[in-house]
Amino acid sequence: MTTPRVLVVEDEFLVRDMIVYELELAGFDVIHAGSAEEGLALLKPSDPLDLLFTDIRLPGMNGWQLAERVRAERPQVPVVYASGYAERAAPVPRSMFLQKPYLPSQVLQAAAELGIKLPENPSR
Repeated sequence: MTTPRVLVVEDEFLVRDMIVYELELAGFDVIHAGSAEEGLALLKPSDPLDLLFTDIRLPGMNGWQLAERVRAERPQVPVVYASGYAERAAPVPRSMFLQKPYLPSQVLQAAAELGIKLPENPSR
């Protein structure tokens, strides 16, 4: 079984750090960025991607736009959207919404609910 790879895009450093820590502790391979543009630059076309976790409100391109760009090349990738604002849109297939503030464990729960299998040998 390959290690699931997650792209985390969150402009709030402490929040991003918490998400990355939680995912890495659970055994995920994590790429992370502070903006959508940076996240897209880090994600090479040949790179596998199992999950996109993105804040909705980002500097420059927003999380909805980022997900559209990622899914244009990888339509199967599920997305977890997060926001501290009440801005839920109509449900997008294979996606979830987390309202900030959320618990770190909710990130893993969202991944599992979207069908991402947790790595077999987590660091916990």
